[in-house]
Amino acid sequence: VMKIGCFPLGNLTRPYREPRDSLTKEVSKLMTTPSGIRDFFEDGVYMAQEGVPHHLSDLIRAVPICVEADKIASTLRREKRQPTVAEAEKIAEADALRDVLIQVNVFDHLTSEEGAEDYVRPALEGTEERMVALERKRFDHHAA
Repeated sequence: VMKIGCFPLGNLTRPYREPRDSLTKEVSKLMTTPSGIRDFFEDGVYMAQEGVPHHLSDLIRAVPICVEADKIASTLRREKRQPTVAEAEKIAEADALRDVLIQVNVFDHLTSEEGAEDYVRPALEGTEERMVALERKRFDHHAA
């Protein structure tokens, strides 16, 4: 009912459609490989100095290396041969970059206090004493 009220002429007044798969693939290729469009979107993005950990900067710097390694891997599969030393090093470099970049929420500890060897979370402090003080150890012993 809302569709008829808002768009009485149907698709003539609502010319919006989902993009074709070919367009989606083309845009994806332009954004994930070095191109003018990618350069346009990278323009004005903050880039940390080399060696300073910054996820977006690391990602932008990794793209050309990973693209080159993917081309090498594709060529190797097509030619059914083993990589040369230089090709193997490039593929290993790209794999190492990917492994670092895909890590999500990897923390040894959230705060410096949690990193201390004798740290006990506040919610767990006293838990052992409370459990010992309880007469019943488990619910099912008293449920019957």
